[in-house]
Amino acid sequence: MALYELKQFPALWVTWLAKLMTDEIQCPWSVWFRTHYKYEKLNRDFDSAKWSASHRQLMDDRIAQLQAAEWVVSIEGENWFEIEGRQHPVKIAGKPDILAIGPDQIWVEDCKTGRKKNSDLYQVLLYMLLLPVSHPRCRGQQLQGRLVYPDGTIEIAAEQVDETFKGQFREAIAYLSSTIPARKVPSFQECRYCDISAQYCPERVEESVVARSEEHDLF
Repeated sequence: MALYELKQFPALWVTWLAKLMTDEIQCPWSVWFRTHYKYEKLNRDFDSAKWSASHRQLMDDRIAQLQAAEWVVSIEGENWFEIEGRQHPVKIAGKPDILAIGPDQIWVEDCKTGRKKNSDLYQVLLYMLLLPVSHPRCRGQQLQGRLVYPDGTIEIAAEQVDETFKGQFREAIAYLSSTIPARKVPSFQECRYCDISAQYCPERVEESVVARSEEHDLF
């Protein structure tokens, strides 16, 4: 692969969008670049095997609970969706961990093994917004949401997908689908979790710089 390659059509994942909308990713350029370009990702120090094992165990326990209560359950790849914008040239894809389908109700659930974050909520809200127009089992339905953590679940009412949230979503999509690059906000705190190397982002900050404090009598 060349240094980077323009995608045939801009595309992003729900997980990226949720982190940008909640300001957990503070460098909008990193999400814009992933949306528009293919690139060789930087290897990061992340124990994916350990994460996968704990996530799978949490999911298996939750699936067993739902099936015992006679919900029809589909998981991960079965729930994959992709939707293309009509006003903005971009595709959004996602695959919720769990869809639990009953006679007159559908729950979309995501299992999280780490600390609770605002992007967890926004990720499920995005699923609740997009699945009814992109997934055959959810088409035209009003979804409820749940976040499943090791210490319990948090329910998300359908009413939380309100006009304010939809406005935030549309604003973010317009920003990311633009051909004008988004703003770069390089910092060690941000860059150390980013998989875009200095090959593509020369401004990348590789080391923490601690400034020497000047003499003062402020506190």
